Amino acid sequence: MLLRVPVPEELDGPDHSTIFETVANWKKNVQISLDIMLDLSVIADKREANLLYSELVTLINQHLVKNPMFDRIILAMTCFPKDLSSISSGESKFFERYELKLFQKILHKFNNDIKSKLIFSDYGVTKFTDTELDFSKMRYGPLPKIRYTTPNHYWVLKGAKNRVTGEWIRSRQAMANEILKSSYYYEEHFSFGDLEIKERALGKKGPGNNTNWVTIDANHHITVVIEELSSLYGSLAYA
Repeated sequence: MLLRVPVPEELDGPDHSTIFETVANWKKNVQISLDIMLDLSVIADKREANLLYSELVTLINQHLVKNPMFDRIILAMTCFPKDLSSISSGESKFFERYELKLFQKILHKFNNDIKSKLIFSDYGVTKFTDTELDFSKMRYGPLPKIRYTTPNHYWVLKGAKNRVTGEWIRSRQAMANEILKSSYYYEEHFSFGDLEIKERALGKKGPGNNTNWVTIDANHHITVVIEELSSLYGSLAYA
């Protein structure tokens, strides 16, 4: 069973002390495996990441360090923005990633009893998709986008279309080609997503649609995070 707890406390919800006291009283009467998700939601910038780190340290020290109630402690968060409207058609933008940096700092903060329970989770790059947009307010529908995870950033590329002629100024194939030729590209053997990017950039496959690119973006992102976590835990083993 999983308990989700927002970090920081929600203004219109119970405080953390009340939450943990209630769950502790309930747990006395049931025999069940219980995990906790500390949900940091969307981290907008470095300042917010620093504040959330301090909030997490306080919460863990006060409620979890001496509390064996939870088998796993999942830290969930994302720095990928909910709204991409700040990117104009035909433009690209980089959003800094703080998730792994924050998680790594938490891992180094606590001893093995807590460290062994900590699990990393992020929202991925496709949680906030065009399916959540109000299409009735969009005359031409959403522009194609590619979300490419780099070691330190989310790179978002947005397409552009000539509204008079209907021709693409910046198509999915053109954006895939930008990634392929960039220093950020992880090479075709890194993941299924990266192979797809190369094949679509070179015209070996069609440009694809929104569904194809959700799969490509997510596959590449998950592979990047798995590699980063493997490296992180490998370094901790020798620390």
